[in-house]
Parts: sequence; structure tokens; C-alpha cells
Amino acid sequence: MSVKIAPSDILCELIEVLIHNILYARKVYPDTIFSRRRKYGIPVFQCIQPDVNNYINEALKAVFFHTKKNQLKNIFLCFQSGGSVSEKYVFDVVDLKSIDESDPLLVNLEEYMRDFILRLHNTLIYLDNLVDDSTFCIRLQVTEYSNLEFNQNPKYEDFPWVKLNEMYDIPDSSEIVPVHSLNSNMFKLQIYIEKSS
Repeated sequence: MSVKIAPSDILCELIEVLIHNILYARKVYPDTIFSRRRKYGIPVFQCIQPDVNNYINEALKAVFFHTKKNQLKNIFLCFQSGGSVSEKYVFDVVDLKSIDESDPLLVNLEEYMRDFILRLHNTLIYLDNLVDDSTFCIRLQVTEYSNLEFNQNPKYEDFPWVKLNEMYDIPDSSEIVPVHSLNSNMFKLQIYIEKSS
């Protein structure tokens, strides 16, 4: 008996790995709150601090909700200091498809995801350090209807999402750093970084 895995599950798993590894690489928290694991055949890092993990998990529930409804446009991992965003990682969900029968064990997809994470790490070493008091937040770009539907669902009432005022975004003079695009038979995902110049 084979178990069907939805593309939204796989996408959320990849986004979770990417968020943890970006947090580790950008040194927002001490290295001691991360443990080394193995995922997609390569070493990765995962935060072990319960409050940070709870925030990430709650955000991923929203990602999953909107992805299942095909209403998720972008995921943003933002680093901010003093009320302004200095660096923003944009995960652009271009296309989400069904499981590809030509890769039932997801071997090819795992290779794509491994390459994706390695390219991300190669890009991060060229960025300037963040300031010491930097914090992070996760933002989503979804349709108006999907946001309304999510916030009216009692299952998610403990972690409501609010509509963002665009004035808290990176200024137009930002620099864009392309990272990589993943174009598998299951989904297309692009990631790039916007940083203040």
C-alpha cells in the first residue's frame, strides 16, 4: 500500500528546512539553539528553542492552509531592526502540481531540494552581517478571500494573521539577490533576497 503525499506537505517541509537554515546562517540567534540534522542527504540545522519553533510551526499551518486552496502567492522571511526591514527572503510559489507518477519515491525531487538548499547557503555567505538587534518575522501574500477564510476558521483563532501596511517594507532602492529556482514536476519555486542598499 502506498501513501499519498500532497505537494503542499512537501512544499511546507522544504520551507520549514529553509527557514531554519536561513535563521542559522544569518546569526539572529546563537548557534547553540540549533541542532545539526540530516535532510535530503545533506546536513541542515534546526532550531531547538520552543518559542521560535512554535512561531514557525504556526506560520507553516497558514502556509499549508493557503497552499491547499491554491491561494498562496509568496512567503516572506523578513529580518528587521528598529522597525524597518533590512533583508527579505521571497519564496515565490509559481506553480503547485500533483504528485508525478514518474518519480513515486520522490528521488528526483529530493535532488532538486538538496541543490536548492546548497545554493541558498552559497548565496548567504556573500551577504553583510545583520545588526545585533535584528529580529525576524514571516509574512504571506495570499488572496483577500483566502485571508478572510483563514481568519474566520476557529481552528486558527489562536494565531490570527493581520493585513500588512506596505509602509513597513523595504524601500524601492533595494538590491535584489537571486538565489535559485526549483522547477520540479511537482512544483515551481523561486527564491530571491531583497536587501536595503
